[in-house]
This record gives sequence, C-alpha cells and structure tokens, in this order.
Amino acid sequence: MVYRTALSHTLDRHYAEDIFQEVFLKLHRYQQKIKDTQHLKYWLIRTSINMSISHNRRIKRIVTTAEEDVIYEDETAFYDLKLITEDLPDKFKTVIFLCRFEGFSENKTAKILHISEGTVKSRLYRARQLLKKVLEE
Repeated sequence: MVYRTALSHTLDRHYAEDIFQEVFLKLHRYQQKIKDTQHLKYWLIRTSINMSISHNRRIKRIVTTAEEDVIYEDETAFYDLKLITEDLPDKFKTVIFLCRFEGFSENKTAKILHISEGTVKSRLYRARQLLKKVLEE
C-alpha cells in the first residue's frame, strides 16, 4: 500500500522504493505515537503521500517512467493512473487515488487527509470535471 501510494505520486519505481524505505524509517522513530492498527494504516498512507509530494516539489517535476518499470497487475489501471497524475493537481490526485484505486470510502479518505467529507466529494467532482475536459480535447 505504501509503495503503491508513492508510485502513484512519483511514477518512478526507484523513487517509490526510496520513499517506501523512508516511511518505515520514520515509522520506527514515531512508533510510540501510533495508537492502534487503524491509526497505523492512516499514518502510513498520509506519510507516504506527504513524502511523495515533498519529493515531487524537490525535483520540481513529476518523473515519468517506462511502462515496464511499473508493477501493476492490471495494465489499464496504470494508464488511468498515469492520465490522472499528469493532468491533475496533487489535491485531486490524492482523493482519486484513495477513493478509486485504494477503495477507501469518502468518509475514510476525509479522515486520512484531515479534511471534511464534503471537501473530498467536492475534489472528486472537480477532478472528474477536469478529466472529462481533458478527454474531450
């Protein structure tokens, strides 16, 4: 889950592996603050998203990768993910990834991202509108 999150934001398996390792090193440092398994899951997702976004800001561009470097069982999922990642701002990418690719409900996505459920719904709607506009072009 952590690796897929990093991969979806960086689109580079080497950077995703680095972020994966950094997340678990950070977990080792902060493990006393983790309350239960649900909190751990949310913490891992939120930390991997934050670290991926920080990485993208550091390099000031999203690195695209060759199709053979990406590990997905379903090739269409990769193409969908690539389309979303290339054309949407991070706030929209994140809610699409959590709700549609990871299968979290809008309520759980809101808890993970520390935003309201209405904001999640709004971002999903706006993301769909942006994607529709891109696909029509």
